[in-house]
Amino acid sequence: MTRALGPKAGWSSGGNPGGWIVLGVCWAFPVLFVIVWAAAWLASLITTGTVEGFGFAFVHHVVVGRTRQAWPNTPTPLVVANTLALCAAAAVAALKAWRRIDARRGDPADPVAALADNPGLDVLKPDMASAQARELRVSLAKRSGPLPDHDIGLPLGDLKRPGGKTGPTLFASWEDSLVTFMAPRSGKTTCLSIPYVLSAPGPVIATSNKGDLWAATAQSRADDTGANIWLFDPQKITYQPQKWWWDPLLGLAGVEDAHRLAGHFVLTVDDGSKKDLWGPAAQDLLASLFLAASSSGRTLHDVALWLDEPAVPTPVELLQKAGFKLMASGLRGAQNGAVETRDGIYQTARTAAKALRDEDILAWVTPPEQPLRRFNPDVFVTTRDALFLLSKSKSPAAPLIAALTDANMRAAERRAERSGGRIDPPLVVVLDEAANICRIADLPELYSHLGSRGIIPVTILQSYEQGQTVWGEQGMAALWGAATRKIIGAGVDSPRLARDLSTLVGQHDVAVRSITHGQGQASEQISLRRQDILEAAAIRALPPGSALLLATGGKPALLQLRPWYRGPRAAEISAHMALAERMIADAANDTADRPRRGHP
Repeated sequence: MTRALGPKAGWSSGGNPGGWIVLGVCWAFPVLFVIVWAAAWLASLITTGTVEGFGFAFVHHVVVGRTRQAWPNTPTPLVVANTLALCAAAAVAALKAWRRIDARRGDPADPVAALADNPGLDVLKPDMASAQARELRVSLAKRSGPLPDHDIGLPLGDLKRPGGKTGPTLFASWEDSLVTFMAPRSGKTTCLSIPYVLSAPGPVIATSNKGDLWAATAQSRADDTGANIWLFDPQKITYQPQKWWWDPLLGLAGVEDAHRLAGHFVLTVDDGSKKDLWGPAAQDLLASLFLAASSSGRTLHDVALWLDEPAVPTPVELLQKAGFKLMASGLRGAQNGAVETRDGIYQTARTAAKALRDEDILAWVTPPEQPLRRFNPDVFVTTRDALFLLSKSKSPAAPLIAALTDANMRAAERRAERSGGRIDPPLVVVLDEAANICRIADLPELYSHLGSRGIIPVTILQSYEQGQTVWGEQGMAALWGAATRKIIGAGVDSPRLARDLSTLVGQHDVAVRSITHGQGQASEQISLRRQDILEAAAIRALPPGSALLLATGGKPALLQLRPWYRGPRAAEISAHMALAERMIADAANDTADRPRRGHP
């Protein structure tokens, strides 16, 4: 009968301890006599005695008991006491050395040990990452001395080592694009969003469906850079007053820009069948209305009114006057088509543009009654300002968040073209809850070149399937393939993704011991077995605070994420969060005491 004992690291590469035992016994005797001689030498220093030089004669005299010849005039009891003390010290030192070596060696079956030795990660370590940062950013090329972390790149986490230890911090470079999968309450905000907003060396955009990201970083960011903090919060998640506005129609230079803006609205239609059937026509309609309003100095208020009157000729006339004759012809065709078709197109467009029915949302994107600052994306990308875009999941304001994010990224691309290819300092775009509040239709295509422009996107999703609902299977596959750094955190419950990740991590050889019983005898055998470094179940069970990193050009690695509350600025951030939360609570109470719109 044979019984497998499972993966077990042996004492040697073959797993057989016999050779180590023989080797240990052979060396034990010489080491023992060296200790005895050292003990005698120490005793001779204390007393007036002497000790014979170490050699075969000394060993022979000790073995036959001629201590007077081995250490003349030196008390033997003192030599024995010193020998015991030195043996104890040597045993303790050997035990500590063995534990340190064993901890570094690790269990071959342990995925941390299997993934820790990874030369492909050298480019992400501080030294090489700093050198790459100097190459990518002209402003750092002549700076002497070590670079601070916020100039090196975005911190990915600390490399896990065997024995519960961690290695160097790994950094994403200033030409990388990141995609992250993490379940709710698994560290998305504490380990990624907050550290990335604080460490961005240039302008930063951050989306969220809660106020904690703004509360934790806004004041610290303002103190660090002395720049402006822009908060877009039409749904009053933070209850802060509106201090600025943005005109989405101002940057529409032509048909393509109008279609991009319309696409952000159509992508939020929840009814997939309606979006697929009427979506392209609704996008054409919205693009025509946006362009008509933009070319004539009108606002989104006018667009909302035109959507309610399918036969109104005003937008057609404005397009013809502005020289967009083909767009005018297409809009006239949609208005004069079959009633059922026209109504389906207009209803889909109204569903997509439901933000235009909310006065609180329109106040942020139409000229205000009171003078407020106007946000300009072309100016924003030249500063170190921070833009926080807040909205509840799948809310009417989501298209405007996507549009504003897209406008800033396109402004950064234009500036990069004028600056020789990339912007310095880079623009960091942290898209938390991207599938719910910041749906940019061509984000997978943008991922293929944003990094080369100095625009660093960080898309944070709850699951792979969540991305598929927005960009489709092919689009999500393109986003996955274009991301140069992929971070998979705790809570990945997709069986398909877990299996695919297990395959990508790969396999390794693991020593397996087995014992065979038969005819009153037992024999032990050691064999090698190929097995997954990380099984799908192990990927699903990643603990919060840890993550699997897939980096282009290197083997996967296991990371210990770096939450803000374990960093050097924890006390400062905690104080700012407490102050911001009190401000939110006070403002919420004041709002609750006021009569709501439409009520006395």
